[in-house]
Amino acid sequence: MSEQMLFRNVMGITPGSLDPFRKAVKEAIEFVERNAPQLMVRTYIDERQMRAVSFQLYRNSQDVLRHWELSDPYIRNVGGNCTVESFEVYGEPSEEVLAGLVRVFPDGRLCVMGPLAGFSRF
Repeated sequence: MSEQMLFRNVMGITPGSLDPFRKAVKEAIEFVERNAPQLMVRTYIDERQMRAVSFQLYRNSQDVLRHWELSDPYIRNVGGNCTVESFEVYGEPSEEVLAGLVRVFPDGRLCVMGPLAGFSRF
């Protein structure tokens, strides 16, 4: 089985913050594409419902930690314009990554699902 991890982040956009949210997400993704280790990042938006969903694919836990280190200002900027409704991790994060996630989401919004079966074609 691969060490890959897929993150799914469901966000409610703060009322009145649609344009700042869109701008912050675009700036964050541009930075990540140039500098961070993710294999894939995709964000989808439903403007009518004021919700967005982001997917991020990582090779391993070390890449997650590196992303957090590099991208913290961008993460905070996006977070200032939304509320995380749920955060799902598919894979087996290291103890350090899991501890970081639990610190951010101590209230039940975090769900971690271990791998059962699968493959990737990249």
